[in-house]
Amino acid sequence: MKKFKLLIIPIMLLFMFTATYCVFTKTVTKTGSIETVETSAVFLDNTSFLTKIQVLDSSITTVDKTNDLNRVTTLPTVTFTDDNLFSDQSSNMPIYVWIDNGTIYYYTGATTVDLNNI
Repeated sequence: MKKFKLLIIPIMLLFMFTATYCVFTKTVTKTGSIETVETSAVFLDNTSFLTKIQVLDSSITTVDKTNDLNRVTTLPTVTFTDDNLFSDQSSNMPIYVWIDNGTIYYYTGATTVDLNNI
């Protein structure tokens, strides 16, 4: 039995160092193009904008969209309703507007925003 153990150990070592290890990999080649869609948002026209902003704050009588709006890049933890939705139907992303301490803020995930100053 001792001879058998002495014989098995060298054989095991021989197999351990001479074994071939194989790693399987899969290569996938994809061709074609990636289609991207630019996200855009359009504000309501001036008359509709003013009417809707007065629902949020009746003391506001005029709004200059170029100077009075402050864009926020992260969606705040505010509960929005339809009263906060200020994008027109041609938008593919919504615009949310809210007022905090007299300052008008808006958020949209769109890359381009049209003020729609009509």
